[in-house]
Amino acid sequence: MRRTFVVSFAVVLLVSLIAVVPAGAKQPERGDQTMVLNEDPATQQLGLYGCSEISWFGTVEIGDATYGMALYPGLGRVTGEGTVVHYVEGWTVWTEEFTLTFDSGAGMYSVDDCTPGEAVLSGTDSGLWTARTGKFRSNGIVDEASAPFEGWLGRHVHQDGVIGLIDFGDLSGVVGFYGDLRLN
Repeated sequence: MRRTFVVSFAVVLLVSLIAVVPAGAKQPERGDQTMVLNEDPATQQLGLYGCSEISWFGTVEIGDATYGMALYPGLGRVTGEGTVVHYVEGWTVWTEEFTLTFDSGAGMYSVDDCTPGEAVLSGTDSGLWTARTGKFRSNGIVDEASAPFEGWLGRHVHQDGVIGLIDFGDLSGVVGFYGDLRLN
């Protein structure tokens, strides 16, 4: 009798849980990131390529489209020295890619527009970077979303990748990262 009750209770609980999962639940959406550090290594000041409010800029490929993406510092205290750094950052995905222009007089590249197009996703995350391996990972929430991502509002975000020297457009051998953005 007791065993029958336990089995019946387990079946009822399982059916109840299945009913709670929304029928239109989305599969995770993934994007490949290529980002450039916008900080002068000598002075540690933002704005190496312009846009002094952006710490990283680049692209994220989601589905068949390429979007501009920026990461913003200053949302929390960066802690850790040497081997491990903890951080909090904001991020935004734009409808257009960032464009770099070379200024021959100054001998440097600069970002043409700090807000390329319309913002379609934004949020915050906190993460961890390990200096020994160059790897980072962070988790957060989508705080704002519009077409074609309006269904992702409030959903979880995960980013991970490796920081090192990369090529970005006409720039080669700059500090940046290749990473993965995952909307869950």
